[in-house]
This record gives sequence, structure tokens and C-alpha cells, in this order.
Amino acid sequence: MKAMHLGADCRNCPLADAPYAPTKHPQARPQGRRIAVVGEAPGLYESTYGEPFKGPSGKLLNVVLKNYGIRRDEVLLTNVCLCRPENNATPPKAAQAACRPRLLRELADGGIQDILAVGGAAAQSLVDDPGTITTLRVGPPRQATAGLRSLAPERDIRVVSTWHPAYCLRNPDAFPAFTNDIGKLRAVRNESWVEPQWRAFDDPDQVLQVIAELEELPEERLVVDIEVGFEKDTEFDHPNNYELLCIGFAYAHGKAVVIGEEALKDQRVLWALKDLLQHKKIIAHNGKFDLSGLWPKLGHLELWADTMLASYCLDERPGNHGLKVLAVEKLGAPKYDDEIKKYIPRRGNYGDIPRPILYKYNAMDVACTWALWEIFEQALEAEDVRKVHDFLVKASNQLMFLELNGIAIDREYLTTLAQEFFVRLEELEAMMNEVVVLSTGHLETPLASINPRSPIQVKAYLASQGVRVASTNEATLSGVLPTLPEGGASAQFVRTLLRYRREHKLYSTYVVGIRKRLYRGRIYTTYLLHGTTSGRLASRNPNLQNIVRDKSIRRQFSVSRPENILIQADYKQAEARVMAYLAQDDYLRDILSRDEPDYDFFNELSDQLYGEGRWGKEERIRTKAFFYGIGYGREAYSIGIEYGLSPREAERRYREFTALIPSVVQWQTAIKAQVLSGEPLVSPFGRRRRFFLITDQNRKDIFNEALSYLPQSTASDICLSALIRVRPMLRGLGFLRLTIHDALVAECHERDAESVAGILRETMVDEGRRFTDYVPFPVDVSFGKSWGDL
Repeated sequence: MKAMHLGADCRNCPLADAPYAPTKHPQARPQGRRIAVVGEAPGLYESTYGEPFKGPSGKLLNVVLKNYGIRRDEVLLTNVCLCRPENNATPPKAAQAACRPRLLRELADGGIQDILAVGGAAAQSLVDDPGTITTLRVGPPRQATAGLRSLAPERDIRVVSTWHPAYCLRNPDAFPAFTNDIGKLRAVRNESWVEPQWRAFDDPDQVLQVIAELEELPEERLVVDIEVGFEKDTEFDHPNNYELLCIGFAYAHGKAVVIGEEALKDQRVLWALKDLLQHKKIIAHNGKFDLSGLWPKLGHLELWADTMLASYCLDERPGNHGLKVLAVEKLGAPKYDDEIKKYIPRRGNYGDIPRPILYKYNAMDVACTWALWEIFEQALEAEDVRKVHDFLVKASNQLMFLELNGIAIDREYLTTLAQEFFVRLEELEAMMNEVVVLSTGHLETPLASINPRSPIQVKAYLASQGVRVASTNEATLSGVLPTLPEGGASAQFVRTLLRYRREHKLYSTYVVGIRKRLYRGRIYTTYLLHGTTSGRLASRNPNLQNIVRDKSIRRQFSVSRPENILIQADYKQAEARVMAYLAQDDYLRDILSRDEPDYDFFNELSDQLYGEGRWGKEERIRTKAFFYGIGYGREAYSIGIEYGLSPREAERRYREFTALIPSVVQWQTAIKAQVLSGEPLVSPFGRRRRFFLITDQNRKDIFNEALSYLPQSTASDICLSALIRVRPMLRGLGFLRLTIHDALVAECHERDAESVAGILRETMVDEGRRFTDYVPFPVDVSFGKSWGDL
């Protein structure tokens, strides 16, 4: 029997007669409320109690509403759909459409003035914008959808979109945005945005006069932004590969000029610009990009301040630092990039945008960057993170050259590697097909030649063997594998499929992906100083920070000339040394301070744990796992499972190991207490990591992240400090090609190898000494013609 709700088209709703639709449907609270909270659909608790927003997510909502002086009984609570989808899935579009008339009438008749739409389905139902919740939640409240306004024309109904509280419970870093968004319900309507004053110039003589006027201004600061063929906030390409379309400058609040494409072809203009920018304090948003784009025409320029990095220093969560997001959220600016999107569908070339429209867009960019710096400069000082910003700006100025230089790829070896992968993948595919044929008993069946990349075919085969899975992803299949009969067809198939998936991922990422990104024989990664909460560098296009250690994969990264050599300088156990210093652990200090050429830290620990010389390669690997696992909060049981130890043996090894490092254990206890107290973790470099929502469900994961944060971010920053000093020192001798967390990779002529290696080693050791003299920071140096040889 179909459920029936007044005002809804239940006869055409796919949820109304489904077996998982509740018999008792959640209903809205009484009419007459001024605020409504609209969710997506009932969950288990809502269906059980017949009331929206019950259970953990409802409790979280109540707490935040109360913080803003809003009581639950003052709020009208409802959902986009009143019937529960299976597995708490997002309700299908047809169900949303069927329930939409009911929802709009409920809100109109309830006298609602302000609506909090939680989750994507609710937001899209209540505003006339098809965007995702990620974009819809940004900025001030929006006008309600035309359908609702037509039912209540006398009211100016505002909609605030935000994450669903259930999402915040799964992703605690979303919680600050959730609380901030709810605060918009109480915010006074503020029309503070004022369109900036700007002019564009394309005549070279006029541009020279403009540059002369900018030089004469007493203001030392100048915001700079370039436009090339793509959007730097969303793509990770390199601007020096594209034509320069325009340069924008902001020279005061709300004041901007744009130098157009034609003027930038005049050499006199370029000379004047170079002289101007070398005498100004350059501010930019993601300035590493802008200065990279200007480098081929203007040479080396130094960034002074960066609003993207400032935003990251103030809020370490990634994903919130794009210029357009900040302009809308912090300044109340309109979504001014909407005007250009019709000219560049699906990431088209910015060169296709009519120049007057592009120039206005460029002017808005620099004007917003100026206004953001006015806000951020004060906040950086107030929150004592200005030194972090300045450090990251220095790093940005040097990382720019690693991006410009790139690293060479051995194309002949890349072809060979592709062939090797192709053969291995074919062999694995043949093994799976043989299992399928033998286990089904028929040579001619739809499953006789299975496509391992097709979830439908994989599910169909497993179902034929009595194995039903909701998904064919790696986590699901890895979880199912131990339950299958050892040696049976289904176990053989799943085990081979997982091997195939791993090989195919390597092939697609590091063979096909590298080949796609080749430009003039090199690849050019983009380093992200703002990309992680861990405080470590990230990189994109391609991601080289998390590249596998497989030597065959790394061997394709090679010298650019036959007479050159690559040199890798790598801190030895950098994170362990940072941990020893932070914990002030005398035992670790003693063994990490041994000044013996062949001394190995983990060999010493293995002697302590297993007896002198009574261990092999596998035991040494376990020693490393225990050290870093315990250091970062892992428990004996999980380490034991990974390395094949019984629970009793794992627990015994755990106790023996922790007995060696009591100060580390005490330090860990103090870190956990600090996190629970709500205090941020602050690294020796001034970086902060805050944990905003701690529950019984996520507490263990948060503790693990907290324990790893200080050693990882600090070790990375010591290496980054060395990079800042080293790169200029290598001029005339070689080039830095890569940095990977706690290692630097340089390239030089073979005759200069010892000189370059000495500079790398001495500078990196000295950076460790400048950080602390509690323990030394020795550096291993290796040489090779490819990265895989190092």
C-alpha cells in the first residue's frame, strides 16, 4: 500500500510503496515558526521515532542551534522526502520531485522567513542553482527558489545551505563550516559589497604612462594576478606553457588596472613592468602560479605575501582557500566567475573569452585579493601565525623553480615499462578467465571472458559462485577474501583480481598518467603548500609526494643529459629524531646520537627486541612498524595482524618496546589530553592543527592523526627550510628537481657531483642543527642516472 502525504504526488513516488518506507512518517513541527531546518530524508532514528533530526545528528544540530540562541522547539523541522530510502541513500530525483509540492507548501504555510538546508538534496530543492553543496554553502544566504516565493510573495525568504550534521560526524573537519553557516541565520543582512573601480589598457603608450603612475605611488604594495589559458584554482598546469592574456594590478582598496594582451607584446612594456615589480612588495593569491607565468617575460620576481597561504595558515583544513570561495564568503562578493563560464564550458581555454569580459574578471581577482589581504594581515598577527605565512611564502618563491624546471623522463624506458605492464595485466586477466571457465563448467557463457574492470561482470561471476557483494571496490573484496574457502575458485578469482587492480592502478597512474603529462620530455608537478592538514607538502599533476617506492616505476625519472647525474640527500629517520626531541626521550637520544658510519638505528632496536644478531629482514621490518606504529598511535593488535604475529606475541613485543621509550609514551598521553581539551597542536614552526569535533566513533582516528602531526609536519618543514637555502646555492652548479617530504633530489654534471652533494648534505645537517642540538640530523646521499637508482 502506498504512503500518502498531503500535497505530495505519492502515486508517482518510487519510495512510497518500497518495503523500506516507514509505516510512521516523520512530520514537521507545528506551524508558525520563523526558521525551518530541511534535511534530505528520514534515517533510522527518524523513522523509528517519527520525528526529523533524531539520533546523533539531531543532537549535534541541537547543540549548534542552542549556541546561537535558537531552541529546537522554535524551529520547523522537515525533510525533502518523508519516506526513508534504502541504506540511507540520497532520495532519487523522482522522489524529490514527487514530494516537492508538499515541502514548498509546508514552508509557505508555516510562515518561514529563514531556511537552513542541510545536505545537497535539500539545498538544490530550495535554491535555483544546480551546484553541489560544496559551492551552494559558500557566501551569504540566498534567495529561495521561485516556486516557494510564488507561494509566499509577501516574504523575502532566505536559504542558508550547509553540510548535513551526519556528514560532520563522519568528517569532523566540516564541523567549523557547519557552525559558521548556521550563524548566517542570525547575521544581519549586509550589503557591504561595492564593485571595484577599474580600467583596462591595451595601447602600449598608455600602459607605459600607467606603469609610471604606479611607480610614483607611495604605497609599496601591489597585488598582481595574471590570466592565461586556464583557471589556476581548479587545474594544476603551468602558466609558462601558455600565452599571457593580461595582467591585473590592485594598488588600493577597490582600485585596479588591467594591462591587456596587445600591450604585453611590446618589449618596452615588459621592461617597464620588470622594473616596477622588482621595486614593489608583490601580493598575490597563489602567487607561485603568477610569478611562474611572468618568469619567461620578466625574469625572477619575489613574492611578499599570498592570500591563499594566509588563508591556510588561519584555517589548516584543505579545500577552503580558492580565491572565488574566499571572495564570496569573506567579502560578500558576487560569483563573478559565472560570467566567463559560458565562454569556457568544461574547462575550455581562457583565450576564448572576449577580452573586455576577461579583463573585468582579472580586475575583480586583484581587487578581491587586496581586500582579503587587509583582513588576513590583521588576523595573521592576532593569531600569531604571521611567521608561518612568511615561511611558506619563502618556500613558494623557491618551489616555483622546481615547477619551472621539472624532471626528465626516459621515454625509451617508459615504452619498455608500458610493455611489461601490458604483459603482466594480460597474464592476470588470462588467469581470471581460466578460473571463471573452470568454475562455471561452460566454455561458452557470458562469463567465459570476463572484463575485470566491469563491476557488473565481477558481481555476476561472484554471484554465480554464491558470493554476493554490495560493491567490488578493494576494501569490500579484501574484507570478503578471508571468508572464502581457501583454494576455491572464488578465492582464487578475488585474489587475482586484487593483484590485477593494483597493477592496473600503477599502470594507469605512473605509465599512462606520466605519458599524458609529458611536455618537452619532462613532467612538471605542482607543489601544494596548502594541500594537507598534516603540514606536509602535497603535489598534483602528477602526484609525486605519495609515489610508490617501486624502483621500476621511479626509474623512468632520469637525468636530462647523458653526462649528468641525480643526487638524493635524505634525512635519516627524520620523524624519529623529531619525536625524540619533542618527547625529550633519553633512550632515543642516546641511540640516535651514535656517530658511527655503519650504525643503523633500527638494527639497534632489533637487537634490543630480539636479541643481538638474532633477527633477520622480516624482524627488522616489524621493528620499524612497531616504532612508527606506536609513535603514531597504532595498537599492538593491528600491528600484529599486519605482520603475522599472534595477539599474545604482538602484545608482548608492544610492552617490551614501550618500556624502552617511556618519555615518548608520556608525551603521547599529554598530546591526547591536549586534543581533548580543545587546545590546538602547535608545531615548532608555528603550524596549527585543530580537531573540531571529537566523538566516540572518531576519537581513535583523531588521536592517531594528532600523534603523527607534530613529527611529520616538523620533519617536512626542516627539509623545506633546507630547500629554501639550498636552491639559490646551486646556481651555476645544478638544479633541484624534486623534494619528497624529508629528501631533496638534485641534478648536475658528473664533474660537479661531489660539490653539489656537499652543499646538500651540509645545508640539510645544519638545518637540523638549527632546529635542535638535542639529536643530530644526519643525511644519506646517493647517486644515480635515474630516481630508481637512488
